[in-house]
Amino acid sequence: MSKDEKTNKDLFSPAEHNLFESFLNKFERQLEPPSTKKATKKRATPYEKGTKTGRARKAPHELLSEEQKKANHIASEQKRRANIRIGFEQLVHVVPALDTTHRSEAIILQKSVEYIKRLIDDKNKLKDKVRQLQLTLGETPDPDSSEGELDYPF
Repeated sequence: MSKDEKTNKDLFSPAEHNLFESFLNKFERQLEPPSTKKATKKRATPYEKGTKTGRARKAPHELLSEEQKKANHIASEQKRRANIRIGFEQLVHVVPALDTTHRSEAIILQKSVEYIKRLIDDKNKLKDKVRQLQLTLGETPDPDSSEGELDYPF
């Protein structure tokens, strides 16, 4: 036994020495690169075999740093906002009342709902007119498979 080991043994009780060794071992394992770490038990996900959904297991992802997670989140949010903007632009081009007015998102949605209601009313009126014309001609009106389908609850 070296002089340092003898001095350390005198300073710590055997229990303290074991606790300190355990701490050092855990600390050293945390410093190891991810590829050499021991596998830890993962929580069950809906993608694992044997679960109620019966889906195949999802491929494992590499661990991302906090900066990478943040960058991914920011990029996803920007993509989501861009898709929403594209949707509103498409509504502006489709809904006639939105061509020249100031177009806040709330106005775009309100005018779109009004336009859809008007289209539904127009379609229902045309269907009624077709039925009336068929009756005038002595024909049996065609059964309408979409009867009541366009009655809007709003």
